[in-house]
Amino acid sequence: MRLSVILFLFVFFNETRAQEFNLYEARDLFIEASKNKEMANKLYEITKNSSIDTNYKKYTYNALAILLKSKYAINPFYKIKSFKEGKEKLDRVIHRFPNDIELRFLRFCVQNDTPDFINYKKNMQEDSRLIKDNISKSSEKLQHFISPIFKTLNYGRTSYTSR
Repeated sequence: MRLSVILFLFVFFNETRAQEFNLYEARDLFIEASKNKEMANKLYEITKNSSIDTNYKKYTYNALAILLKSKYAINPFYKIKSFKEGKEKLDRVIHRFPNDIELRFLRFCVQNDTPDFINYKKNMQEDSRLIKDNISKSSEKLQHFISPIFKTLNYGRTSYTSR
């Protein structure tokens, strides 16, 4: 009897840990997902049961996964629908946590990669300024995630109206 209880607890806690959201894994998946459809699907799977109230970072990465799924979609109606859904979720979380540099950086990446005709580049300058002004105050891990990508995308621009 005692062995079965111990075994149950072991399996339960391992299962719970397996379902925990790993921010560092999500960051890595985001980078890979921007180039790989399977990684976008994997990012979606690990973030699909998210809530802005319980884990806003997971919710943010779910919004990104939806946006990335729209990038790989073939059906234009699904592409537009999922883009709008992902964009609305991303903007909602940023509205709620406006000073979170990681969120602003992620939106900057999305807007940078969005075609001009979509008309979703309006926050790039604002996000860029917030990132530049506050990146040095962030954790070393966050700086390591943001800085190389941001420098590549930003390359010293001050205007983002067109590329």
